[in-house]
Amino acid sequence: MDTKKLTAVALNGLDRVGYELENFGITNRVNRHTLAALMMAEKNRFEGEMDSLNARTARYRAIAENAAELAFRPARAATETVRGLISGKSA
Repeated sequence: MDTKKLTAVALNGLDRVGYELENFGITNRVNRHTLAALMMAEKNRFEGEMDSLNARTARYRAIAENAAELAFRPARAATETVRGLISGKSA
């Protein structure tokens, strides 16, 4: 679904909500514009939360990669020593 169709569906939904609110007598503070502004504010808040989550995920991924590197370093050194001994070189 393209953006224009999605926007049109969302605005039609907002119009419907506004119509229903008007039927209940709630018209002075809630309208299509305030609902759209609320949706945009929540969209921006959601994007900020996702950016924060992505930053934390990247940080923990880097920590895990560094920990794995530190954990494998002795094994790599031992492997290189064994290879050197097998090939006849001294370590």
